[in-house]
Amino acid sequence: MLFGATASFAQTNQPFTESRTAEGVKVLKGKPTLQTFMSDSAFRWFYTGVNRYQPNTAAAVDFLKAKREKFNITVIIGTWDATSQEAFPKLTKVLLQASYPAETMEIFCVDQHDEAGVTVPYKFKKIPTVVVSRNGKEVGRIVGDPTASNYETELSKIVFDATRNDKPDPNSTSSMQ
Repeated sequence: MLFGATASFAQTNQPFTESRTAEGVKVLKGKPTLQTFMSDSAFRWFYTGVNRYQPNTAAAVDFLKAKREKFNITVIIGTWDATSQEAFPKLTKVLLQASYPAETMEIFCVDQHDEAGVTVPYKFKKIPTVVVSRNGKEVGRIVGDPTASNYETELSKIVFDATRNDKPDPNSTSSMQ
């Protein structure tokens, strides 16, 4: 269940603003938290999407879990955007199952003009955009919903490429290092 599994995803409050489209869809601008999406009934698509999505590749999720301390995630979405509404819950489910530390994930929401109201640290042309970074440097990104694959596979490829030359951690018991 989403709520029981997300206690570790608590984040500090970040500034964001709300508005509505002509159709009544809530538009966030700025840096909301995952708690914002979990607790606001306007984002039922988020709750439903996280609970419905089942990652297809357990090995990829296990790999991400083994490497979760070695990368950061920045997500740029539009709460009004159908692709973001489909993709963001999938990404969140993968990260939850990989026990990813949410305090390292940044969420930026933009309006229909790609304005966030805050400085977004990465350039983007399309939403959703997921930026994977390591030691403050971008190592890969996923733009849109990975239709040819899935988030767990795409993220694990990026993290594998970024960490393949790492020396094994002598204190680790994992063979995934």
